[in-house]
Amino acid sequence: MSDDDAEKLFLQEKPTLALLIIGSMEKTYASVISKEIDSTFAHTTRILTKMEQCGLIRFTFEGRIKFVELTEYGKDVEIALKEFRNVIREAAPPEEAEEAGEAGEAAAAGSVREGSAEYAAGKAAEEAGEAEKIKELDTINKEILEKIRNFREKIKNIHREALEQGDSRDMISRKLGPYSRDIKKLRNMIETAESPIDEIVTGSLEESSSLLESYLKR
Repeated sequence: MSDDDAEKLFLQEKPTLALLIIGSMEKTYASVISKEIDSTFAHTTRILTKMEQCGLIRFTFEGRIKFVELTEYGKDVEIALKEFRNVIREAAPPEEAEEAGEAGEAAAAGSVREGSAEYAAGKAAEEAGEAEKIKELDTINKEILEKIRNFREKIKNIHREALEQGDSRDMISRKLGPYSRDIKKLRNMIETAESPIDEIVTGSLEESSSLLESYLKR
């Protein structure tokens, strides 16, 4: 059984993954965590609520933007989890590794079959709920969200066209680099907005920012 398989076997629970993600990012959004742990936003919110109740995380605000970060207790738990992860990454005796691998593969297969339908249903329900929530946004939130979505489509199109043309990595960076200013402008719009900014809007901006960053690093 490989190191990655062992890690997935022992650290497959979403709360554990969420805590490690928060620790690695230091400060982030619920929507980003949801994407990173491959979970619905509703399920991620429930996880974060329980983690807050346990004293592992806290929510903070910078202007109108809501962040999540680890408490000192949460950081201690993160260290313990990382130490545990290092232990299980150490090579196990061949026979034990083979037996554990067979058992782990069987359990994982069953988990995937059982979880895929539930995840799909949850994702569909989440998307429907998000669509309804967008309809209820005020004019300012809708305006900013529309600008963010247009921005995301623009950089996607530029990146796709650059790949089709066979542009080099440096050329792609030159084409997309200036759009980092647009991210700053959108953040400023959120921070100076006259009404509270919904998490759907801030999450969409963070996803767009991460997308641009990933394009620039490729």
